Amino acid sequence: MIDPVLASTAQSSAAIVVLLDALAKWRRPAAFRGALAQYQLIPEAFVTPAALAVTGTETLGAAALLFPDSRIVGAAVLTVLLVSFAVALTINILRGHTDIDCGCSGFASLASMPRDAAARGIGWLHVGRALLIAVFVATTFIEPATRAIVWFDYITLVFAVLLTVCALLVLDTLLANGPRLKQLRNS
Repeated sequence: MIDPVLASTAQSSAAIVVLLDALAKWRRPAAFRGALAQYQLIPEAFVTPAALAVTGTETLGAAALLFPDSRIVGAAVLTVLLVSFAVALTINILRGHTDIDCGCSGFASLASMPRDAAARGIGWLHVGRALLIAVFVATTFIEPATRAIVWFDYITLVFAVLLTVCALLVLDTLLANGPRLKQLRNS
């Protein structure tokens, strides 16, 4: 059993972060297609349809996670998608193919700088981020404890979601700027 406020915090935070990731992919579809192609896990002919399918699935899954009637389906879809992202990242890290764009987009890519201006790279922190968000989503499958929800729980929920989303967005920014900072240190 899980406290309902904790479960709602995890699920809402994951939905917001995934929706921000999807928004970045919708804004720059060519960048996401390019990142997906760099993974070299699917044939070139399937990259464009796969990019569209991933972005659409991510959007619909995150939106479904926000509503009680569709939460289980959305959580199942997002869990599979996020674990798939982690597997794709892991395969490329183990191949030594770490100088590619992660394709996770996120908050950092919503900035106005050109996408090719950023140094690229993937690492185990990218895998950890995907799995952490998958764990947040998977709290949907844990039965919530039955207890009375009081007014203070709603205040706690709002601030906990804000804090969690901010922490995940800071992680996104650090991951996006990590290769650039490494490049600056080495110059």
